[in-house]
Amino acid sequence: MGSFEAIEEEREFDVEETIFVAVGKNVEESKTTLFWAVQNFVGKKICVLHVHQPEHVVEPTDLNFSAKRLKQPICEELWEVEHQKQHELLDQYLLLLVQAGVEADKIWIEMNKVEKGIVDTIAAHNIRWLVMGGAAENHYSEELSELKSKKAFFVCQRAPISCHIWFVCKGCLIYTRGGSKDSVDLEIASPLLLLGSDIENEQLQNSVSESLTNECYADAEGDGNELERISRSLSSQWSVCSSSSTNRVVGTSKLALWLTDEAKALENLCATETSRRKEIEEVLAREKQEVEKMRNQQDKFLKELQMVQDQKSILEAQLEESQSIVKELEEKIISAVKLLISFKEKRDKLRIENGNAVTELQKLRRVLNGEVPSFCSVQIPAFSFMEINEATQNFDPSWKIAEGRYGSVYKGILRHIHVAIKMLPSYGCQSQLDFQNEVELLSRVRHPNLLTLIGTCPESRSLVYEHVENGSLEDRLACKGNTCPLPWQIRTKIAADICSTLIFLHSNKPHIIHGNLKPSTVLLDANFVCKLGDLGIFRMVPQNGHPPHTNQLCNNPEETSLYMDPDYLETGKLTPASDVYSFGLILLRLLTGRPILRILKDVECALENENLEAVLDVSAGDWPLEQAKQLAQLGLRCCETNQVNRPDLVSEIWSLLEQMRASCIASASCLVSKKSGKIPSNFMCPIYQEVMTDPQIAADGYTYESEAIRGWFESGHNTSPMTNLKLQHCDLVPNYALQNAILEWQQRL
Repeated sequence: MGSFEAIEEEREFDVEETIFVAVGKNVEESKTTLFWAVQNFVGKKICVLHVHQPEHVVEPTDLNFSAKRLKQPICEELWEVEHQKQHELLDQYLLLLVQAGVEADKIWIEMNKVEKGIVDTIAAHNIRWLVMGGAAENHYSEELSELKSKKAFFVCQRAPISCHIWFVCKGCLIYTRGGSKDSVDLEIASPLLLLGSDIENEQLQNSVSESLTNECYADAEGDGNELERISRSLSSQWSVCSSSSTNRVVGTSKLALWLTDEAKALENLCATETSRRKEIEEVLAREKQEVEKMRNQQDKFLKELQMVQDQKSILEAQLEESQSIVKELEEKIISAVKLLISFKEKRDKLRIENGNAVTELQKLRRVLNGEVPSFCSVQIPAFSFMEINEATQNFDPSWKIAEGRYGSVYKGILRHIHVAIKMLPSYGCQSQLDFQNEVELLSRVRHPNLLTLIGTCPESRSLVYEHVENGSLEDRLACKGNTCPLPWQIRTKIAADICSTLIFLHSNKPHIIHGNLKPSTVLLDANFVCKLGDLGIFRMVPQNGHPPHTNQLCNNPEETSLYMDPDYLETGKLTPASDVYSFGLILLRLLTGRPILRILKDVECALENENLEAVLDVSAGDWPLEQAKQLAQLGLRCCETNQVNRPDLVSEIWSLLEQMRASCIASASCLVSKKSGKIPSNFMCPIYQEVMTDPQIAADGYTYESEAIRGWFESGHNTSPMTNLKLQHCDLVPNYALQNAILEWQQRL
């Protein structure tokens, strides 16, 4: 006989002290039966008994219902889910018992027939006391005193006689079956009990049960005729057994009716299980297709993975080989760089020596030919490109302070001195000899209002100037960086200083022409003393046929060309009058603070309408109107198109500005923050803390007073006084550029 069941592992129960309560899967319906047991068996242990009917298997245990045809594989996952649900269901019953203060336990069995599962459990555990439902709640009435449930009737008939059973409906006891082994008290209306004597009834019952068992184990896939045949067979047997008694006829009719109902129930069960089997077969077919699809995908992915792993191995081998090659090349590059650095150092040294020799030769030739102005001879140092690169932090864009037609300007720290480095453009590049000659000329031109040339780098065609703190006149007129506007007294003094510088340059033989005079090349130091930059720069950057105003390096070509002499723009020839034209425009900008584009027309209209104060820069303070009018007229005359009509620097311009300058010096000195008495830090000797007279550069890059550093060495020291690091040598190099700057500063005091 085939059957399907799952029972929890065997456990020992105290059957004498334990009341077993059969419950269903609906907690609300079985709760009244459970509470009846709690109320009537105080002090007893309650064990919840549940028989689970699996939904995924079609194998009735007690009827062997076509077992061989309906067997199908069941996934382990479905078992796990169902078992988990059963534990959760029973835990709900246990929670009710725990809340009621009752000692509780649980036992469950999985079987296709609930009533047979209950009977088997009673027999397996020798259960003595059982409470279960006797009828559905909708059948309950106060007169109900018989069993209305087929399951209850089956348990009542088949359970071992040693088990005492209470049948309850809606919280009320409707029937009790005693636990005596001698007799079974069944006070229930049943077709089987309407028959004759106990012996005959027992014989008939056994005959019916045996026939029902034999016939119902037949193939369940047959049609309804087979079930009718079973019914007729049982009825015939019943009739034979009951032919001796008239009362048995009634029992036979009732039994036939009962058997017909059972046949119909079996027929419905067969149809239901057949439908379920088809559904399960369809689900399993789909699952099988899905598994096959996933298996194909897995094979595909495994092949791709193997290909990727093979490619990975090839790439790893190539990478290892490449890394080896890279390492070898890096070693070669390092050795090549070291060799290149040594060659560059030798080349730089040879270039410096050659340049010094050529410069000395050219200087002697020019002195003999009378071509060099009679200025004091100053030697300026030549810096290497590596020093320039380090000073500008690898030409960091944030260190760039200006960019124009004649190159870019970077701030930097060179040998512990703040400097401004002008990088000349590479186009129209002159030879090194011409560059050195121009630098030689510029180094000899010294004036308090000219930007001091500290050194040069022939390798990168760059000029190293002193760094001024207050930027350019253009920045101050525009109040760049929220700086305070310049008062009219300082503006007048700046105009006079520019005029005196131009007179100094033009008075030499041959003439020295600035050629690039504009507010952006007029720089201001901490005391607002003007310094003209870019002197002679136009000779170092030939135009090569390109007009100056179209040069691509200029940030604003149109504005730059407006400061140039129109005659120079046409002929390309610079004269002293060209600087006078540029000076006139600067003078008008000092007066008005307005942009260059319409300044000539605005000032000319204001003078004609006698309304000059309308165009004056109010941020400069209260201009003396008569003085402002004279400066405005002078500026317009300097900007005449015809050079012949422009005023003379000495007799006309300086004669007027000198008087104004004398009257403004006292008031201007009060406006400046009395920095004129402050000694620049780079002029002080680090040892003596005094202004140096003979500055010397030591191997640590710092500049010291000659007497102080020599005394340091003579006392047995071979380390730097500033860093305390050992010096490579004790040689000293004169710092002529710093010495000249100190002399100029002392002359202005």
